[in-house]
Amino acid sequence: MWYRIRGSRGVKQALQGARRERGLTQAQLAGLVGTDRTTILNMEAGRNPAVNRLVEAFATMGFDLIAVPRTAHVSVAEGAPDSHE
Repeated sequence: MWYRIRGSRGVKQALQGARRERGLTQAQLAGLVGTDRTTILNMEAGRNPAVNRLVEAFATMGFDLIAVPRTAHVSVAEGAPDSHE
């Protein structure tokens, strides 16, 4: 599954969804990333100002951030349907 990231809610949904899809707890993901669980918790809650500003900067310019599994074969066309099924 891929995730369209629009605003802090999109960050939360993408990070939480991807983590759960991989069967990881917040603590396990934190260990893999080299941070603490509180940082992951804050990112999933949309309480990371730097990430939120980055997403908003792209959105302001008319871009979405997309999280796609590395194993996915992806092609992108402008004006493509707004679907990720």
